Amino acid sequence: MSRRVPVLLLVPAFLGLSGAAASSAAAPATHSLIQVGEDLPVAIGATGLAAVEPYLAADPRDASHLVAGVILVANLGDPRQEASPKDESLTCAALASFDAGRTWMRHDFPVKECLDPWVAVLADGSALFLALGPELLAFRSPDGGRTWNEPPVSLGRRHDHGTLTVDRTEGPFAGSVYVASHQGQPGKPLRDAAFIARSADKGTSFHAPAKIVSSNLSAFAMNPAVLSDGTLVVPIVNFARTTANGEHDLFDRAPSWVITSADGGKTFSIPLFVTDVCARGFPELAADASGGPYRDRLYWICRDRDHEHIYLTSSSDHGESWTEPTVVNQGSGRSPSAQNAVIAVNREGVLGISWYDARNDPRGYREIFRCQEVFFTASLDGGRTFLPEVKVSTGENCPDTPANGEAGRRWLEGGEYHGLTATADGRFQVLWADSREGIYQLRTATIQVDGKAIGR
Repeated sequence: MSRRVPVLLLVPAFLGLSGAAASSAAAPATHSLIQVGEDLPVAIGATGLAAVEPYLAADPRDASHLVAGVILVANLGDPRQEASPKDESLTCAALASFDAGRTWMRHDFPVKECLDPWVAVLADGSALFLALGPELLAFRSPDGGRTWNEPPVSLGRRHDHGTLTVDRTEGPFAGSVYVASHQGQPGKPLRDAAFIARSADKGTSFHAPAKIVSSNLSAFAMNPAVLSDGTLVVPIVNFARTTANGEHDLFDRAPSWVITSADGGKTFSIPLFVTDVCARGFPELAADASGGPYRDRLYWICRDRDHEHIYLTSSSDHGESWTEPTVVNQGSGRSPSAQNAVIAVNREGVLGISWYDARNDPRGYREIFRCQEVFFTASLDGGRTFLPEVKVSTGENCPDTPANGEAGRRWLEGGEYHGLTATADGRFQVLWADSREGIYQLRTATIQVDGKAIGR
């Protein structure tokens, strides 16, 4: 069962024309371009556990094979009740599906206070799972998520937000796996480094890492991407600065940069400026690996401080220059609350974006606790314009519930990211945390965009 959403072929994508105004300014298409599949619960046997912060990866050769990572939160209490427990027990699990997301198997990892799950599927169908505990740990599954090796590979301590990418090119480092994270460095004054490590044996071991200290600002490395010639691109976001009184957030603006490497992560370019419209959060980077007109275009997605705008900017010259930021969520209304945007590019060069949006909850007094839904849009022209936004989820995600307890207050939109990937057949798969039944549980949907990237 699917929901066909009638949309326009293209709409202007900047502030001068809202989604509603754009709809009235152009003739509707004669057919639907976005087809939203059934919104399905993900049954993983996690009754009583809040499932948050899912990340999703697809097998590059098998459209039915998906791998995900998720945090499972136990010992929840209602923070509004003084007698309720406030401690959290955090574990991580890997999920694998071999029938395009209809059924899933689950594997729990013995990682204490586990956070920031991230996954990747390699060209041979094997899978990697990266998670943060006392150390940054990498687990490997030779059979695509059915079984996992233990003990894992340790990448050391003092990490945050570890991420993965795979070199799927035919370049000199083809098949390499890259880990990128933020790592605090010892000593005074404190320095933060972008930590980048490469594996040439499918995640069994990792070479000595590069540790890039780009400035005296707090620097968080985000998810890397690989271009068709094997160039590694690693984004860095500045969240804070160190003063004589300690570290202070850069609340209004969090400048974004990329660094690039042509030698497998041994050496890197100077930081290349991307934008300063982003706020503290977890932006995402994607590269167009298709054979279409935007091959090797880089896309950067983030939100502003007030959760009003999802911004997209892109680069067609390996990160040297970037377009002016474009507002993606033009249909969010006069009191927008949009956040947690993620991004993927399919084999046709179509750019897909999904995010949480509270446009249908008018209760502004709830502020950051407004109920949200998952929305999706796509671009066929390299991020210049977007198809009208469509709603993916069929129920409200309201975080502040007794069953969610502390998890609902810590992860207001079900995590600092959610899952969006392009499968081998060109479809998009979305995986998100949803508390329509009172506690965060996972749901998934398949989206097909009927079109391919169109050049100028």
